[in-house]
Parts: sequence; structure tokens; C-alpha cells
Amino acid sequence: MAITVTDVVKSFGRYPALDHVSLEARDGEFLALLGPSGSGKTTLLRLIAGLDFPDSGQILFDGEDVSHRPARDRQVGFVFQHYALFRHMTIADNIAFGLSVKRRNERPSKAEIASRVEELLDLVQLSGMGKRYPAQLSGGQRQRVALARALAVNPRLLLLDEPFGALDAKVRKDLRRWLRQIHDETGVTSIFVTHDQDEALELADRVVVMSSGHIQQVDAPENVYANPATAFVADFMGQANAFDALLEGDRVKIGSLELANGIATAGSGAATAFVRAHEFAIAGSNEPALPARIDHVLRAGPMTQIDATLLDNGQVIEIALADAPPSLAVGQEIRLKPLMVRAFPHG
Repeated sequence: MAITVTDVVKSFGRYPALDHVSLEARDGEFLALLGPSGSGKTTLLRLIAGLDFPDSGQILFDGEDVSHRPARDRQVGFVFQHYALFRHMTIADNIAFGLSVKRRNERPSKAEIASRVEELLDLVQLSGMGKRYPAQLSGGQRQRVALARALAVNPRLLLLDEPFGALDAKVRKDLRRWLRQIHDETGVTSIFVTHDQDEALELADRVVVMSSGHIQQVDAPENVYANPATAFVADFMGQANAFDALLEGDRVKIGSLELANGIATAGSGAATAFVRAHEFAIAGSNEPALPARIDHVLRAGPMTQIDATLLDNGQVIEIALADAPPSLAVGQEIRLKPLMVRAFPHG
């Protein structure tokens, strides 16, 4: 099912949560809504679900206006961050709940419900656990049950609001790979809210980056990361250092250092330039560079993490080097060469 959001506005009192937002989710697509707290991503998800309603604008399901239709009439599956399982019910009964409360003329038989529950337990890799209770499962297992319950009613659309937010990093990583596999097997159009960049980039067909009730960019994960459309996206995606700069056509000046602008947009005048931590190298003795002093060195994993202060203006920056010399030490002066810079003119 395709979802079309057109010019949607939603405010809470004087706070504009969504400001004329338009978006399309394609049939069978896995779309990630990514942004910091307060960006409007959960509000947008709730409007699509029918848990809240827009002040103005339209929400269409396959061209049909559902803007003010309640959630029960939208055939949507919803997975929450904190599972929302019924503690007094078995896992099987939790999964069956949406089917068992359907109107009598729409409700499957008990045998059909039991068969559907077994099918879903197998799909979410919890076969044989139907008689257990939520308290007897791990957090990751409970979230699998929550997904199975959402899928039980054969939703036209699956919505997930920070579903892994309560889980530890290792479980999150395992579950997001599994979730992508489930999506590919079921083919249900899915919209996923997260503030975790890694989750969005790994899971989604396209990523929607949001900020302050606006959509900043909608694109494939690799393009959002490599080709940010706005200064906000460049700053938000990845571990970026921001510099005051001067933009002259396709050239960027950071202090006395002149570089090629790494994005297609050119301009002139004052700008903000972004260089990600891993997009620095130590410059050769004859190369133009930014002189800096090392404040902190952390050698952990494949990258050496360095905090440094620029000698020209005292700005503190973060650097991540894959091939850092072992001699690097606190207090040492180094010369840094940006390998990629992305600059956006002010205004």
C-alpha cells in the first residue's frame, strides 16, 4: 500500500509539531523517519496510524483519504518501544488479541486463530513459546512478540516507533537485521521511527531526515550520508566538525586553507563547512593543512579517536584516524588535511 502525506500541519498549543509536511511511502517500501527529539517524526507516525489527526492537510492510503479515520478502521499494525504486551496473557494470547477482538462477522474461527499464531511464532523465531508469559522472555523476545501481534491482523501498513529503544546495543543490532528480513518476507509497507542513524541507514530503503517539524531530505541511505542536502543533514549525519568558512563557487576556504566543495551546490559568501571525524588525514610537510594540538588520544578498535585544538582559532575538533602513527601523544602538534569538506552558504 502506498501512503501519501500532503501539506500536513499539526500543532500542540503554540508548538508546531509538523509544519506543512508532505511525504510519500511507496508500496512495499521500508521507510525510516530519522531525527532528533522534537523533530516531529513520532507525531507524523501517529497521524499516519490514526492515533491523532492533522489540523490541516491530507493523509491518503492508496489514494483514499483517511485523514480523520480512526486507527481501528485503517488496518494498521503498530509496534511500540516498550512492547505494550498484556502481562496476564500468554504469548499466544497476546499475538491472537487483535484477531480475537474483531467484530463477530470478521473474526476468524478459533482454529484459524490458533493456526495464525503458530505461523507467526515460527516467523519471529519463537516456536514452542506460546504458553509462556511476557515476564518469562527477554526484552528482545518480547519485542518479537509485539511484532508478531502487529502482523497477526494482516495489516496493510506496519508502523514502528523506536521499537528497539529499550534494548541493549548487541540485541538492537541483531534485531534490526532480523526485522529487515521479516519485512522482505512479508512485503508489508513499513515506516520506522528512530533517532539512531545506524538503524536508519541499515534498515531503510529510503531515509526521511526531519528537524523542527520539517523534512530536510528524503533519499536512499547512501545518498543521505554521502550527499547531505542541507547544513542540518550534514551536521546530523555522522560525527561532523563544523567550521566557519568562505564559499567561492566550488571552492571553500577554512582559514587560509582552500579546498574543493564536496557537494554539487555552489555559492558565495559566508558558509558553514563540515568535515567528518574520519575524513581527516595527517598532512605531509609540504601540504596545506590545519595546524592543531592533540588534547586527548583514545586507541580502541580500528580507529584512533583524537580530540585536538586548532592553533589558529582555538576550536576543538574530533578526529578518527584509521592509520594513526603510534607516536601520537597529548600535547603534540600535528597538521591536519581534510579529505572531504561539504559547505553550505548561510541563509
